[in-house]
Amino acid sequence: MKTKFSYSIFFLWLILNIIIIFFMDLAFFYQTTEKIKNAGYLTKLYWSELWATLEWIFIIPANRIGHLFLSVPQLSLSSYAFNFIGQIVTNKYWLKLPITIDDYVGMIIILFGMYISAYKIMG
Repeated sequence: MKTKFSYSIFFLWLILNIIIIFFMDLAFFYQTTEKIKNAGYLTKLYWSELWATLEWIFIIPANRIGHLFLSVPQLSLSSYAFNFIGQIVTNKYWLKLPITIDDYVGMIIILFGMYISAYKIMG
């Protein structure tokens, strides 16, 4: 059941997605930081799982709220778009890695594939 669009609900959904990006990138890349790089396996596992668990605490309400005004394919595609933006920001400002054309081409291919598959399967 779709509800009438509300800017306050939309902004809540947007904030939740930003928090998800933050925790997702910590789960992915915290183990590559100088502090954790030489730590043991269990330490790396602990920190990755902690950040991933915190990420899921926000994913569930974000998806439930997003479903109020987005279809399932749109919600999937928006998730990939947020992940892509988060990856670019993380590469540039935290990891200090160059952003290459490969990053953009790879994400365009993924988004195009998601778009095709989501709308072919779900109508």
